[in-house]
Order: sequence, then C-alpha cells, then structure tokens
Amino acid sequence: MSRLVLDDVDEGTPPSLLGLSTSLSDPTLVFFLNQTLSWSLRRVEDLSCVQAPLRSRHALYRGAVGAQEQALFWNTPEETAWLAGHAPSSSGLFSGEDTAPPRRPFLQKPPRIHAVLILDPPLSPGEMVNLQRQIALISGVVGQNVLPWSTLRVRDHFLLEPLNKA
Repeated sequence: MSRLVLDDVDEGTPPSLLGLSTSLSDPTLVFFLNQTLSWSLRRVEDLSCVQAPLRSRHALYRGAVGAQEQALFWNTPEETAWLAGHAPSSSGLFSGEDTAPPRRPFLQKPPRIHAVLILDPPLSPGEMVNLQRQIALISGVVGQNVLPWSTLRVRDHFLLEPLNKA
C-alpha cells in the first residue's frame, strides 16, 4: 500500500493552503469551485488517516490547470473505525455494546474548517486575495482562512494513505 505523507519532501516552497467553512456537501462545493474557477477537480481515491486511536476515511479531489495543481481535502471523515485494541467499552445503560468511534475532523484548529484547498505551486499574496474573492461569490461558502503549511506538515503522527481497493 502506498502512503502519502503530508510533508514537504523536496524542501521547496510549501504549497498554499486555504481552509473553507461551508454549508455545502463536498460534491456540491467541488461543482461550484469547478464552475466558478474553471477548474477540473474530480474525486480520486479516498484517503485513510491514522490518528490514534482512530482510522478515518476522507474524500480527496484533485485537478490541474496548466502548471497549477489543486487538491481539496474534505476535513470531516466519511467513516471512522477504532484501531485494533483501542475501542473503549461503553459504561452506560448498554455497557455490553462497543462505543461508536467519533467522526473527528482531521484539522480541529482553527475550528469549523470543512475543507482544505491545497495549491501547488503556491500562490502569491495577490493571487490568493483574487482566489478568495472568487470563492466568496459561491453561495454556501461562509468563511475562508489562509492556513500555514505547518497546519498539516507538523502533524508527524498523522499518516494519510490511499485506501487499498484490492
């Protein structure tokens, strides 16, 4: 199984990150981004994130326009499962039942980030402002945060890997 580690391997300039808060579902947001920005984002293999004691599956969309590559990582997992041996038992009324794993977002700070746009090569400050103005025109996008690369890179205990469909 191949792995995609969120780290800047070539020590080059890190990509631009833009956190989006939205009331839209991920397919709807991707549709409006593609239409508004003339992008070609499409869903690729989901990513499995190991964040002890949970393993979660997140939607990932990728596209490219010229030399610019775009990716949209959906912050809220579609599925979560306990890692082997980590499932806490319930202490409630039905204590014989296992506790359902929480659907914990990949990024918890800043709060209310639903999706992360990853743009490589990075945008200049002027290009980022222009992109934010265009995204602000999409009904349902309620907030945008420029995020530092360290928001993703410094999380050494996170490992994203494409799901093995075999």
